[in-house]
Amino acid sequence: MKNFIIVTLINIVALFIVSIMLGGIIISSWQTLLVSAIVLSLINIYLKPIIKIIMLPVNFLTLGLFTLFINAFLLIFVESLVKGFYIKNFSTAFIGALLLSIIYLIIEKFVIVRNKDFYKEIKKEEKINKENVIDVEGTYEEDNNKSLKN
Repeated sequence: MKNFIIVTLINIVALFIVSIMLGGIIISSWQTLLVSAIVLSLINIYLKPIIKIIMLPVNFLTLGLFTLFINAFLLIFVESLVKGFYIKNFSTAFIGALLLSIIYLIIEKFVIVRNKDFYKEIKKEEKINKENVIDVEGTYEEDNNKSLKN
């Protein structure tokens, strides 16, 4: 659930930036932006991996470039599902999908990776603190087992 929320927030920012950069992608309101980002996140999580597996031979032959077409078609699919989200034509969808991918990678690199390093440091500190604790329960159970054997 946490990953879905992070992906959706990144999609909100990326869709907003792409709609500003490209005149052919129109988002009518902030509610439409939110719904579009949620739908795009769900499609990217559940539908995109299936399509990529089915299209694997074509993607292999094109050295991965067909993924850009898959992303453009999925963006058009989001347009067909969400009212208030409009894409002018396929070339706009293709450029928009390319920009979405680039923006997503940039945000992921600078936001998520830094947070992972931060959480790794916190976990290290927790592990060090746990190692310094004396396990009283373990010694108590060992003493009881010895007394029962005698």
